[in-house]
Amino acid sequence: MTAAAKAIAPLRTWLADAASTWWQADRGRLVHASKTVAAVLLATWLSMRLELASPRTAMVSVVILMMHQHSGMVLARGFYRALGMLVGSFAALLLFFVFPQERVLFLLGLSVWIGLCVCGAAYYRNYQSYGFVLAGYATCIAAVPSIANPYAIFDNVVVSLSEVSVGIACAGLVSGLVFPQRVSAMLLAAGQQHIATFTGFIRDALQGSRDTASLGMLHLRLAGERAQLESLRSAVVFEDPDMRANNALMIRLNHDFLDALARFHTIHQLRARMAKSADHRAGDTLDALFGRLAAVLPPTAGRSRLELAEIGTLHDNLMGLNAAMPSHIAAASATLSDAPPLAADRFAAGASALRDAVADLLSYTGNFLALRSPGVTAAPQPRAQARRRANPANRAFAFASGVRAMAAVLASSWLWILSGWSGGSSGVIATTIAIALYSIMPQPTAMARQMLIGCTLAWLAGLFFNFFLLPHLDGFLLLAVALAPFIALGSYVGTFPPTAAIGLGFGIYFCFLGNLSNPMIFNPAGYLDSGIATLLGIAIASLAFATIVPQGGHWLAEQYLKQLRAMVATDICRAPLGGLRLHFEIHIRDFIQFAGSRPAAGRASQAELLGWAFAALEIGLGMIALREATARGSLPAAWESRQEDLRAAISALFLAPSPPGFDRALQAMEDAIRWTADNASRPAAEARAILHTMRLSLLDDALPLVGVSSTNETGAPDAS
Repeated sequence: MTAAAKAIAPLRTWLADAASTWWQADRGRLVHASKTVAAVLLATWLSMRLELASPRTAMVSVVILMMHQHSGMVLARGFYRALGMLVGSFAALLLFFVFPQERVLFLLGLSVWIGLCVCGAAYYRNYQSYGFVLAGYATCIAAVPSIANPYAIFDNVVVSLSEVSVGIACAGLVSGLVFPQRVSAMLLAAGQQHIATFTGFIRDALQGSRDTASLGMLHLRLAGERAQLESLRSAVVFEDPDMRANNALMIRLNHDFLDALARFHTIHQLRARMAKSADHRAGDTLDALFGRLAAVLPPTAGRSRLELAEIGTLHDNLMGLNAAMPSHIAAASATLSDAPPLAADRFAAGASALRDAVADLLSYTGNFLALRSPGVTAAPQPRAQARRRANPANRAFAFASGVRAMAAVLASSWLWILSGWSGGSSGVIATTIAIALYSIMPQPTAMARQMLIGCTLAWLAGLFFNFFLLPHLDGFLLLAVALAPFIALGSYVGTFPPTAAIGLGFGIYFCFLGNLSNPMIFNPAGYLDSGIATLLGIAIASLAFATIVPQGGHWLAEQYLKQLRAMVATDICRAPLGGLRLHFEIHIRDFIQFAGSRPAAGRASQAELLGWAFAALEIGLGMIALREATARGSLPAAWESRQEDLRAAISALFLAPSPPGFDRALQAMEDAIRWTADNASRPAAEARAILHTMRLSLLDDALPLVGVSSTNETGAPDAS
């Protein structure tokens, strides 16, 4: 080996290692970018082969659908995109039928329709919202270009539907057939990571190894992970027949998780409350019971997931513990035979919560294993399916989103009419797309700003492509070679979370503004005019997100809180029981996620919202349990009057919180506890344990009314 070769050998080794590391880290991103390029080029070729006027709608459809790397998500999004396009196209025809030559009334009707669609998109969850988004801006895309020529609207609708169909078909084929990435694999892996986090939460709640604040943050993380799993469940049914057949099982799994999570949070709150009491006998006895469950939990420190074998072992141990739990509780209760009534009540509340928590956790692990191992039998007790209910926790956000969208479209339409700008229609379309598409994203203002950056870069790149490259190309092969680097760049940048919106914006607007046509028409002035109008439209949407009921504002948080309290006051206390528990738990989870995004202090702070959320969760579940026991006839008929007084007091407190209302609710709860103490039946004892847990939740320091109320844990009368 020569001296020169020896000198560069370390450099060659370093370059080889760096290239290998980069390939391992970015292989998935590069494959995804290549698949996006292939799908876009296929859609472009097919559109031109079918002699569609402009393939840009098909290209944009592919870019939006291929923002997801998993085939199930692409198929789910494509399904709702097709539905949204059909509804939006019909709405465009209807608007032209009603206002054929009245541009002002037409644009007013268009803005109202888009506002309603955005309201629906914000109201629903998962991919349903995407259908509403498409129904809104598809109307604008089909109708606004024809506003000066109403007779062309039908042809525009047919062409738009054809191009969208081509885009959906190409994206679905490439995503599902070329190096497919399945949502089912991602769902199962995420579930094993989630159960590891959940197990850590359970251990901390049982042992009190975390303070309330840090455990609350872990609770927020679990709620976020569960919401992500639910999103994956909604997509996996489109790609995997086995998973689609097990959809009911996955819904029960979610229900079991929410139930168990609420039970263990109650246990943590109970431990914290008992630690402040003078008599620690009940707490020490419960700690021994909690230790039995903690002993069977697999270790999770420093681990990101649990293996299936560990979860199977946990399930077997839980079965044994669940069978032995009544005898353990009876033996522990016997040691407190001479304890004060209040200590006995505390023990009964904790034991009841632990018994229910073990049963819920056993059902959760059983369904978890059944989903992954067809030979394993699921939990024996089937869960009733929750019937569809309204979504009160999202109503204020949906209304605000609809009003914001309507105002933004009206503003861009007014500027178009007032200025007489020939390219103003592009601004209206851009505003509509931005205000609809970004309304369903977590941080719409930041997303709109990043999209504006992506659009600006795409406009400049399109200028170079259209007027410097395209005139020298001959044939589709050269066109594909020239297009590929731009599409690949946008897709690759979009795979990094910090720049995802920029990459998506670049891909969408490069295809949209480039406006490839068949045959191609070169119009530099029109291109510049359309680009400026598009940038202005996105800027209007961004301004609307920042000024009209911003998502981080106080008003929206206060409306969420009012609706949470109204749900406890009306649904929990008065609504039919069918499906009520799952409905309540899901919306509490959504509220907890929203509360986690609030500032730590100040008006409508995170601490205040979480305090109300956990109080509503525990008091609401307790009231549901009491109503279910009453409906089964487990409690004497005389109990119904006590329950009615309790329901009325809790309903009044949550509808109009005040210190007098707090005292009345606490007094009604203590009266009910005294009534159950006079009844020696087992159902009455179980109701008494539930009531005592609700009382401790009502007295929790996190509830804002506790600090101003004259009644506290030590000053309250003995509720025996």
